[in-house]
Amino acid sequence: MRRTVEIVLSVLGVIASLVMVGTGAVFLYLKDSEAFLQYLEAGWSESENAYTLYQLGQAGTMFILPGIIGMVLGVCAVVLLKSNRRPKFTGWGLIIVSVVMCTISLFGAIPAMFFIVAGTMALIRKPIDNTER
Repeated sequence: MRRTVEIVLSVLGVIASLVMVGTGAVFLYLKDSEAFLQYLEAGWSESENAYTLYQLGQAGTMFILPGIIGMVLGVCAVVLLKSNRRPKFTGWGLIIVSVVMCTISLFGAIPAMFFIVAGTMALIRKPIDNTER
């Protein structure tokens, strides 16, 4: 049985996870960027600057960690689905990965939507039995 829809949804989840990692890297870069620090010092108070830098560091970590988890396990799911081996295991794996991503960070819900749908489809779809014909 071809599992094209599950593979496409898993790849979309991996791409969304990649975007999350990129966004988190930008946040961490901005936290240490001299030009951004000068921009902050020009218009804001010292306490606002400190709070903003703290939030950028936290947001960067909360984007990167679930993004990396989603990328690695999403690629593994694509490989398993492409070979059509153990689709039930892969479906449960995708669902568990999406729950873990959402538990770590709420921002992980974006790629988790793709993983949940792909995992559910992998669990529900049954292979066509050609021996009855």
